[in-house]
Amino acid sequence: MSTGFDALKRGQDDMRQLSTTLDALKRDLDKERSRTAALEQRLNEMNEKPPSCPEGYTISRGICYKAFDTKKTFSGAAAACREDGGTLAMPRNSETNVFLASLYKSVHFNANFWFGLHDQRTEGSFDWVDGFALGKYNSWAPGQPNNLDGNQDCVRYSTFSSRKPNWDDAACNWSFYFICQAVP
Repeated sequence: MSTGFDALKRGQDDMRQLSTTLDALKRDLDKERSRTAALEQRLNEMNEKPPSCPEGYTISRGICYKAFDTKKTFSGAAAACREDGGTLAMPRNSETNVFLASLYKSVHFNANFWFGLHDQRTEGSFDWVDGFALGKYNSWAPGQPNNLDGNQDCVRYSTFSSRKPNWDDAACNWSFYFICQAVP
């Protein structure tokens, strides 16, 4: 008879264990429902309010840009852009190039500004800071790039002409103003 009693006791213990497990699963399900509701609410809020640019940035063609009123070396400028979650600006087409020129001219009309183009890996082979090659579009100033004194591996907007933005290679350790870009 003790065998039947032991079996009944084990069955009751199993039922208590299943009940405890079921209660824990219900609590976990409630937590997940709560998390899901919070995530759905955040998603709805994001859909209602489009992403915005970091403070001080201006959006153009879906990218945020900012001309900085401080001078840094090319690597210092790149580091400052990374701190804002971006890179040095990459004017890959004439529309962006013209926009960036107007942006930097609003900070300093006649100054040099770094942007994200260089030939530090291979002389004469220019790459954007994201690793892609220059491509067909460029806005080099007359006679540029010239790698003067054999150490001009970074590219800036120059002041050769106030009519249109011109690119000029320069020594990366020189200090200029700079333009960053970031995704909203």
